[in-house]
Amino acid sequence: MNDRDSEIIYGLLLDRGWRKAGSLEEADCILFNTCSVRYHAEQRAYSNMGRLAKLKRRRPDVILGFVGCTAQKDKGLIFRRLPHVDLVTGPGEIYNIPEYIEEIEKERQRIRGTDLLSRPDRRNPLYREKKTGAYVSISEGCDNFCSYCIVPYVRGEQRSRRKEFILEEIRSAGKAGIKEVTLLGQNVNSYGKDLKDGPDFIGLLEEINEIEDIKRIRFVTCHPMDTKEPLFKAMKDLPKVYHHLHLPLQSGSAKILKAMKRGYSPGHYLGLAEKLRYHIPDCNLTTDIIVGFPGEGDKDFKETYDMMMSVAFDSAFIFKYSPRPPAASSKLADDVPEEVKKARHSRLLDLQREISGKKRRQGKKKYYRWPKSCGNW
Repeated sequence: MNDRDSEIIYGLLLDRGWRKAGSLEEADCILFNTCSVRYHAEQRAYSNMGRLAKLKRRRPDVILGFVGCTAQKDKGLIFRRLPHVDLVTGPGEIYNIPEYIEEIEKERQRIRGTDLLSRPDRRNPLYREKKTGAYVSISEGCDNFCSYCIVPYVRGEQRSRRKEFILEEIRSAGKAGIKEVTLLGQNVNSYGKDLKDGPDFIGLLEEINEIEDIKRIRFVTCHPMDTKEPLFKAMKDLPKVYHHLHLPLQSGSAKILKAMKRGYSPGHYLGLAEKLRYHIPDCNLTTDIIVGFPGEGDKDFKETYDMMMSVAFDSAFIFKYSPRPPAASSKLADDVPEEVKKARHSRLLDLQREISGKKRRQGKKKYYRWPKSCGNW
């Protein structure tokens, strides 16, 4: 989603006569589009912007902007922490960035954006980084408030984009030679729930499938709580929908899933995996895992390990837990030692490499070893 936001910002500026600079030294304006989902990404953004203080001293007229999710989260602190920055604004105001830059050029005063979280019903610029594939946002924000997640606080509640804007953007991309689109949302399966009229996510897939110039449709990401068997049937029946599902598990422990406020059990997730592979045996199933969540003991970790063995994901993004204020879990004691987090992280990475290697060598197999901890799904 940050990549797509950056494309939109680029496109808006290009449409106003700006052009891409060849280097930092040549640029008249430098923007960092930041992410705050993980602590490391946030600190890297601060570090990268901090390095530009020397450039600002040499060239006071260069405009420096700190935008995106970290900017939304820390809006009141950034000018103190990064006094050389000229513009601070969150992801809900990316369409205002060209006007803000022009105002800074004219008035030579810093601007801190509002807390606006605009609806995504916009006609986006045509600019694309890739010439064969395109990201298309179908919704913005999230209503789930998982206890570890900062997204609802920086991107707001779910706001589905009306289908006419989505279809228009995809048709324009197709006419420009793009063959593949990836639909984006914090939870694509809940698309349309906040709209009075219009299709749900499956209905949207059906309409996009009819666009002649588009040959492949992907989407990310899904929440297990809102993922249902009709989606798997649609993926099977719609010829342009790619057989890949990213379905974040986060943990194989019922206790930890409850503490995370995920809204499903390990058994429920296993049932989804079974139904998916019944309908689409060749489907690539990928996931996210967090290790070291507050209260995660050896038994909880073993349940996650067993779950990964059972489901046999095609790949997995595995992260060490870090508190993300103001998410609810940041108020809990971060009681899993860092060395334990690292060890668990390494064990799961090794396991996933083993599973992925076997699948590459032997081909996909439909097999499960149901851990007793999951019970009857």
